[in-house]
Amino acid sequence: MSDILEFLSTIYGPGWMTMLPHWGTNLVIGIYIVLLMSFAAYALVKARVTPLWSILLLVPPVAVVVIWAIAFIRWPRLDGPRPHIVHRG
Repeated sequence: MSDILEFLSTIYGPGWMTMLPHWGTNLVIGIYIVLLMSFAAYALVKARVTPLWSILLLVPPVAVVVIWAIAFIRWPRLDGPRPHIVHRG
């Protein structure tokens, strides 16, 4: 059991980040942020929603709400086109 905990602490703990120089740590975090925002923006464009919502993913408590909201919006490619509304006057 201690081997498993030791392995998990080396992966998820700050161990491997402390081995990098400061610029390396900033580079890893920057790459993570760019990938997170680009994949989110790509999904939002597919849903025909403004990709600016991906900025909200940088705040962890807000990210949970944003992901939940995106999951329940209407996806035009999956749900089909919106029915035409006929106004009678």
